[in-house]
Amino acid sequence: MLVHKTKSEQQIQYLFDNKFVENKPIPFPDYNNRYAYSNLFYWAHLEAYETAEFPLHPHKGFEIMTFLLKGSLEHFDTATKVWTPISEGGFQVTQTGEGVFHSERISKGSELFQIWFDPDFSKSLKVPASYQDYSKEEVATTKVDGVTILEYIGTNSGISHQTDNITITREFFERGNYTKATDESSVYSVYVINGSGMMNRQPLKKDDFVVIDDVFTIVVNAEDELELFIIVSPKNLSYSRVRV
Repeated sequence: MLVHKTKSEQQIQYLFDNKFVENKPIPFPDYNNRYAYSNLFYWAHLEAYETAEFPLHPHKGFEIMTFLLKGSLEHFDTATKVWTPISEGGFQVTQTGEGVFHSERISKGSELFQIWFDPDFSKSLKVPASYQDYSKEEVATTKVDGVTILEYIGTNSGISHQTDNITITREFFERGNYTKATDESSVYSVYVINGSGMMNRQPLKKDDFVVIDDVFTIVVNAEDELELFIIVSPKNLSYSRVRV
């Protein structure tokens, strides 16, 4: 199965007098959990037209990861009680645990992903909240057969995280054709950051979102340099997914 959503088919929201725009390939689930799948609960792509701040607000239970694709931001939380900067290419892993309040100040021209994972609420709600920031220099980078891979979470990254059995990569494909075998027990969630091409005969363009399941190979045809953000997560969970 391959699910393909263009940007116009995603949920789009303007915030703070149009200073921010978010397109959400995975919006917040409704009571029937129509949108959440695997251990992915929420995924937003945000662009800042002006510098603006999300005021102090609470989180609990989820593991929230923020990936700064462009620009810069600062965050404040009630665990550290300081403003901490994150630069372009860096990312943050937040284990919200028993609960924490935080605020984010995002600079004009910045672009980022914020992705929420369900790490098993029966356990995550019982541990203290924690934050860890990482710079782009701490992201493991390899190049294989024309593909440059930045591994945020995975076997080579060494980054501590709470949600089991996930890998998160940002991959740059040079112009050409590529075939990748898949793990049949996993779901592949793909966001097109830049470029154009094809994936399993489906056209790709900037801000498209593709979910691949029950497919033995992924075939990528890069018309020019194609930049993809890819999360591999389990098809089935060993625990009950959180409901809202």
